[in-house]
Amino acid sequence: TFHALLSVAFMQCLAPVGTDQTRKTAILPENKTKNRFNNVLPYDWCRVKLTTSDPDGISDYINANYMPGYSSNREYIATQGPLPSTVNDFWRMIWEQRVKRIVMVTNCIEGGRTKCEQYWPTDSKSCLYGELLVTMRSEQQETNWTLREFNLKDQFSHLVIGSSLVFVNYNSFGTDTVMRAFYVTFKAFCLSYYNACVSLSAGVGRTGTIISLDVLLQQLEKEQAVGINAFVHKMRLNRPYMVQTESQYVFLHQCIMDSLQPKDTNEENIYENTYENADMIYVNATALQELRRQNANA
Repeated sequence: TFHALLSVAFMQCLAPVGTDQTRKTAILPENKTKNRFNNVLPYDWCRVKLTTSDPDGISDYINANYMPGYSSNREYIATQGPLPSTVNDFWRMIWEQRVKRIVMVTNCIEGGRTKCEQYWPTDSKSCLYGELLVTMRSEQQETNWTLREFNLKDQFSHLVIGSSLVFVNYNSFGTDTVMRAFYVTFKAFCLSYYNACVSLSAGVGRTGTIISLDVLLQQLEKEQAVGINAFVHKMRLNRPYMVQTESQYVFLHQCIMDSLQPKDTNEENIYENTYENADMIYVNATALQELRRQNANA
């Protein structure tokens, strides 16, 4: 079955990708406490480096990697949810990389476990994180997302930049529900800025899923073809475990197939024939164009 083929692709083809690359900086004694998980460590060659005056470069470490996108190899930053001891480093990275949008796809606490330290100020209070004064300008809460706008001010240069934090309630969508509401949220608020920063507890599972969906939808729009396996493979060369579970991998396929449905399709029947033409995800633009023509004539 199609699901069985996805399982084989995920377990056998993607599991070993990137695992032979070095992570020497992440395992230095002075950096070990900066990692939320000891098995999710940034590869040396593409890790985000903080600026430092230390000649040894020790204090430049943060558990984050540059990630490829549709247009370049450094369109996103994937990072873990900040620890109490790394909140200052997180905001320093946002400042130095001039990140305009932070996408958070985890609650601070889920299932009784701490997934992420609350790293933003509440209400309109200003909080000092290292050398950066962060002030929340506004907050908009909806059912499936929350949008917070911030000003970041450097205490020495007095330069001010704006950034926004989007919390996407990923759990509310599940993997078996219709994806329309997810698309509306995603397209409007998530990764519409260059160098968006996406964070989760480990910064690999939902983080990789969100980045993949953004890139694949761009690819589908521009090329009328997508390579889901190829892009997940590419991400895993930059950071381990990107798209961590089989269900997340299947979710990506569901989203792409849903996006191929005619816009006026009855939502109750939207998955009736979801996998009928699923193999077309992997073929060329001509095949996908033919599928669209068939849908238009249906």
